[in-house]
Order: sequence, then structure tokens, then C-alpha cells
Amino acid sequence: MTITERADRAERADAFALVRTQSATMPSSMRAIADAVLEDPAAAATTNAAELAGRAGVSPATVSRFAQHLGFANFAGLQRSMTRAVERGIHEREHTEIHAGVAVDDDVATVIAKVTEDVRAVMADTRAALDPHALEAAAVAVSEARRVVLYGVGASGIVARDLHLKLERIGIVSSIADDPHNALTLASVIGEHDVLVLVSHSGSTTETLEVAHAAAQRSTIVAITGHANAPLATTAHHVLLGVAGAESALRPAAMGSRMSQLAIVDALFIVVAQRTDERSQPLLARSRDAVRTHHRN
Repeated sequence: MTITERADRAERADAFALVRTQSATMPSSMRAIADAVLEDPAAAATTNAAELAGRAGVSPATVSRFAQHLGFANFAGLQRSMTRAVERGIHEREHTEIHAGVAVDDDVATVIAKVTEDVRAVMADTRAALDPHALEAAAVAVSEARRVVLYGVGASGIVARDLHLKLERIGIVSSIADDPHNALTLASVIGEHDVLVLVSHSGSTTETLEVAHAAAQRSTIVAITGHANAPLATTAHHVLLGVAGAESALRPAAMGSRMSQLAIVDALFIVVAQRTDERSQPLLARSRDAVRTHHRN
């Protein structure tokens, strides 16, 4: 994927969702810019790079790097995305203490409230960050593939397996790699009519990148990741961007990213099923019937 293609993809996303969800991994100077942007989104959408730099106490060059870190070609691209978000009214998000993270002395009711609030926030940011054009293109690739191979490490592997099971139910030939060696083996034998779906929130997991590089010249790669400018995103042909959510000592980011990834997987599966409806509906009905007797009334 070219730099221009990555920048176009970033501009279609909600810039403020990208800032909110990626600021935690930024250097302190860039986090200062993120704070300034989120403190007054409407103003950030109309200010220039020098003014934003002054507000954040950094150099204009840092503002440019900040935009590139988010996947934009330059600050102008970031600003266009922010302007569209403000025009659509999706730049505002409720900021409450409930989103501050679960504390070790929280009672059970508070834990439930905080976790479910974070789920709501993650889903809202996922909706804003996920590019419909990228999702549609990925669905076309999957629905027309001779074979789909899926891989992810740790919690991302759970998400990959979920999509594998869904695709099997609608007759799409699908394989799930269980370990790095198995993944590399599968990546080495797939071809131009196959699709490799890789799940990695960071987009920088060593094993996942090795698999991507092994298949990059022979097959189509779909990446489900949380970072638009990560190595995996630059390697993939189609990037489905998710988010991580709030992190605390008791609630690691993998919880939020998993929920975001599962929402993306569900959306991808539904669009694939829509495109293959004539085949999918009878198979889904048969799969439901197959397990019906295993449910007690």
C-alpha cells in the first residue's frame, strides 16, 4: 500500500477517534498535541500547525510528525479529517469519571458500570475509525477468495478463530493457523486467489509481520489492527482499523482491542454473507438445524 493510499484511508476515518485511541502510545510531545486537540476539537479543526504547536508547547515539526503518526500525509490531511468530523457532529464525546478505569477498591456495581461504559466508548470509536470503503473491499476479497487463511497472536488469535468459524458456516474455505510455524507454512503455500487475514492490534507483532512478509507477494492481505501507520498496515492491501479503549492496571488494553476487533469481524462477516447471500442463507439454516437438537428447551 502506497503512502498516498494510506493517507486517503486515514482521511476517511474520524480523526478524533484516531487521536483518542492512539495517543497512549505516542511520545510525550505528541501526547501534548493530542491533549490540545481533544480539549477543543472544533478549534483544532480550524487552527494551523503553528498555532496548534504553540498551544501544545511543541514545535511545528512535531505537529507534522503527529499527523504522520496517525497515518496522514501531513497536517493538512489531518485537518481535513477533523473538519469533516466537526461538520458531522461526531467530534464530541462525553468525558466522565466512569471512563477513568477500574480501581482495585471499586465495588462490583462500579466495576460493571465502568466496564460497560468502556464497551460503549470502544464501539463508538470503532464505528468512527472503521472505513466503510476498506470494509467493503476486504469483504469482496474474502467472498471471492479460493481460500482464506487467518492468524493472530494471543487475544488476536481468539478473534481470528471467531472469524474462521463464521466463514466456515457460509461455505467459505477457511484455515486458522495455531502457531507461528503453522502460520508461516500456510503463508508459504497460498497464492494469488487466496486471502490472508491477520489480526494484530499493535500491528507490530513480530510473528504476525513475518507471516505477512511471507505472503505479501503472492496473496491479498487483510489487516485488522489498531494503528494506521503500523508496519502491518503498510504491508496489507486492506486495513480495517479498530481501537483499544481505556487501559488500567486491572484492565489491559487487550480487553478493549478484542471487543473492537470482534465488532469488525462481525461487520466483515455480515457484508461477506450479504455478497454471497444465495449460498450463505441455506448454509446458515442447515448449520442452525444441525445443532438444534443439542439445545434443551
